[in-house]
Amino acid sequence: MTGLLTAVVATMGIATTALAEPYLLGPEDKLKIRVYDWRASSSEVHEWAALTGEFVVGASGNVSLPLIGEVPAAGKSTGDLSVLIGEKLQASIGLSNRPDASVEVSTYRPFYILGMVTTPGQYPYKPGLTVLQAISTAGGVLRVSDFGLLSFQRESLVNRGDLRTLAVERLGLLAREARLDAELRDSDTITFPKELMSQADTPQIAQMMKEEQLLFEARKQALRSQEDAINQTKKLLGSEVESLKAKSQSLERQLDLAKQELDNVNGLVSKGLAVASRKLALDQNVSQFESNRLDIDLLILRAQQDISKAERDVVDLHNKRRNDILTEISDVRSKISVNAEKTTTTQGLIYNAEVQAPQAVVSQIGNINSKLTFAIIRRVGDKTQTIEANEADPVYPGDVVRVDRIGAAPNGQEIVPRSSASAQP
Repeated sequence: MTGLLTAVVATMGIATTALAEPYLLGPEDKLKIRVYDWRASSSEVHEWAALTGEFVVGASGNVSLPLIGEVPAAGKSTGDLSVLIGEKLQASIGLSNRPDASVEVSTYRPFYILGMVTTPGQYPYKPGLTVLQAISTAGGVLRVSDFGLLSFQRESLVNRGDLRTLAVERLGLLAREARLDAELRDSDTITFPKELMSQADTPQIAQMMKEEQLLFEARKQALRSQEDAINQTKKLLGSEVESLKAKSQSLERQLDLAKQELDNVNGLVSKGLAVASRKLALDQNVSQFESNRLDIDLLILRAQQDISKAERDVVDLHNKRRNDILTEISDVRSKISVNAEKTTTTQGLIYNAEVQAPQAVVSQIGNINSKLTFAIIRRVGDKTQTIEANEADPVYPGDVVRVDRIGAAPNGQEIVPRSSASAQP
C-alpha cells in the first residue's frame, strides 16, 4: 500500500512539473504581440501600434520588430520575450520606464512524422499532442494495403511540384527584396542578385524582374510627383510673399505721402487757412493705409507659415516612405526564412518517398506483424537527440516523430532513453 502511494505521489509530481514547465519558442512560431505603457501626464494607457500585431520567429531564432530590430526569441518563454521586448524598446527610445509587452503564441511551429505511417509529412501542432495522436493525424500506421510503390511515386510527384512552387516563390521574394533595397538606398536602378541574373533568360524570371522594375519606377515617379506638387506649392507661396511685400512697400510710400499732407494741413488749420473737415478726411486716409498695411503683414506671415508646413510635409513624406519600406523588407525576409524551412522539409519528404519509404517497404513487408517502435527526434540546444517513446508521450512543436518496426535505430543514431531525455526542446 505504501509503495502504491509513493508511486502515485511520484507520478503526480512528474505531471505537475511537466505542466509547470513553460513553452519555449522556436523558428516558425507565430506570435501575437502587444506593447503598451502608462502615460501619467494624460492618465491613459498608450499602445505602441508599430509593435502590435502578429510576427513570426525566423529561421535564425529571432523576431524582427519595427523600431528595435532583431530580438532573440528561440529558447525563451513568452514571458521572457515580453520582458526583453520592453527592455530593448526602453533602451532604443530612451524611455524612463520600461513599457509592458504581451506575447502569446497564435500558431505553433509544425511537427513532422516519418516512417511507417500512411501519410508522412508536416502537420500543424496542437497543445497536448501525443505520439498516438500524431500517428492518427498522419492517417494511422501503414497497413498492408498501403504497400505499393505507386503511392510513393504519386507522393514524390506532388512533393516535387511543391518544391518547384517554393523555388519560384523564393525567386519572387528575392526580386522583391532587391527592389526594396534599391528604394531604401534611393538608388536609380535595382541590383538583382546573381541567383536571379543567372536565370534572366527564363521567361518567368524575366517577367518577375520586369514587374519589379516597373513597380520600382512607378513608386519612384509617384514620390517625385508628390515632391514636385509640394515644391510647386512652396514656389507659389514664395511668389505670393514677394507680391505682398511689394504691395506693402507701395502702401508704405502712400502712407508717408498721406502723413506729409496731413502735417501740412495741420499747419494750415492752425493758421486758419484750411477747414477742419479736410484735416478729418486726411486722418481717415492715414488710418486706412495703416490698416491695409497690417492686413498685408498678416497675409505675409500666413504665407511664410504655409511654406514652413510644406517643407515639413516633404520631410514627413520621406520618413513615411522609409518606414513603409523597412516594414516591407522585414516581412519579405521573414517569408524567405519560412520558404527555406519549407523547402528543406519538402526535400526531406521527397527523399523519404523516393528512397527511405520504398526501402522500408522492402524490409518490412515480410515482417508486418512485428512490434512497432516509436522515437522522437528533438533538437535540444545545439544538439539533436533521438528519444525512445511510447504512444502516450507528448510531442512538442518542431519534433520529428518516427514510427518503425523492431530493428536498429535509423541511420545508426543513438537512441536516448526517455528517463534521460529533455522534456521540451
